[in-house]
Amino acid sequence: MTQGLKKSSMDYNKYINYALIGYAFCLPISKAGVNFFEIGMLLLWILQGNWQSKFLLYKKNLLIIGIFLLIAWSLLSVFWGSDVKFALNYVAKYRHFLIILVIYSSLQKEYVHKIFSGFLLGMFLSEIISYGIFLEFWHYKNVSPSDPTPFMSHTDYSIYLAFTSILLITRFLDKNETNIKLKIGYLLFFLSSTTNLFVNGGRTGQVTFIVLIFTSFIMSFQSKLKATIVSLILIVVIFTLAFNFSPNFHNRFNQGQTEIINLYDDNDYRGSFSTRLLLWKVGLLSFKDHFLIGTGIGNDMKDANLYAEKLGVSADKKWNLSEYGDHHNTFITLAVQLGIFGLAIIILIFYALFRLRFESYYYKILNITFIVGFFLWSFGGITFHTMNPMVFFALFAGLFNKISYIESNEGKIK
Repeated sequence: MTQGLKKSSMDYNKYINYALIGYAFCLPISKAGVNFFEIGMLLLWILQGNWQSKFLLYKKNLLIIGIFLLIAWSLLSVFWGSDVKFALNYVAKYRHFLIILVIYSSLQKEYVHKIFSGFLLGMFLSEIISYGIFLEFWHYKNVSPSDPTPFMSHTDYSIYLAFTSILLITRFLDKNETNIKLKIGYLLFFLSSTTNLFVNGGRTGQVTFIVLIFTSFIMSFQSKLKATIVSLILIVVIFTLAFNFSPNFHNRFNQGQTEIINLYDDNDYRGSFSTRLLLWKVGLLSFKDHFLIGTGIGNDMKDANLYAEKLGVSADKKWNLSEYGDHHNTFITLAVQLGIFGLAIIILIFYALFRLRFESYYYKILNITFIVGFFLWSFGGITFHTMNPMVFFALFAGLFNKISYIESNEGKIK
């Protein structure tokens, strides 16, 4: 009987691991595919049982504790929110984070590389489609050649591209990788991803790319001076080429300059970056007034225009802050919604990832760059509510969380 149970459990693990590869592949190209594999994994995870063992495993993991606290405190905040239905629908989106639990209890060592490769293959396919739209070889829905992001917003896609570039350059620099053909492939794919990043219009990803290149090089090179020089040269070359050969990047760069000038000279907050800055200021004022438990989910933008007027900015028909839906900053939004406890929980989640330990230096670099990249993404957007950032976080936070566990108990993943 025991052997039968073990065999059944192993079968469930096998199917879950196959589903994880499909999930990673679909991440950049298909929300429907992501939902299909997500539901499939959760059903297999439920059928797998072994709840006592899973509970003992989960209760010792700080990241999973942080995710549980976020969901629990968000549900509790329903009691002081004004729209229960909206708040419950909002919290329901946290279901995407349950994949972190599935990965932690079911991911097997031999599937780790396959999952990363599945994601890279999905990104490769998305880039082919993106380049085809850019070069007007084909059309996809209403996507413009001037901003060829076929499957998600240009901000989200820019982060996907930035992290893909780091995955590739880290593999290229990894001393344990001795296959020259693979190294050349990683380098060419890196150049393709980086070019695509600057062809598209996501400034968040472009800024993130700069920080991540510098971070990964500092961690990869023994000589920090050499790492600094090489990364700065690479960044200058890439930005010079992008400014001169990518109309989209050139226009977005000039637009950013204009917004900053208008903000400084005329106190004009109606640009893309300046509106985001105003939303942050408004959020900080709201957090100050609702410091302990927050406004509750759904009430965080209710008085946004009033706070803007306190800052000396009068709302008009051209921009109504309440219509933005959130403060375009995960930390500020959660602080406003859930008070100091909500802010502490999100900090705990990032801290849990930061304290992970790895035997393989390769995974240590990837984990740190993932944390830095997602932090910057969260600082410029609401990553813990929209699907593309949430599933990205669920996959990679879940992977690094489990890789750390595997390497601590079973040795390096080669």
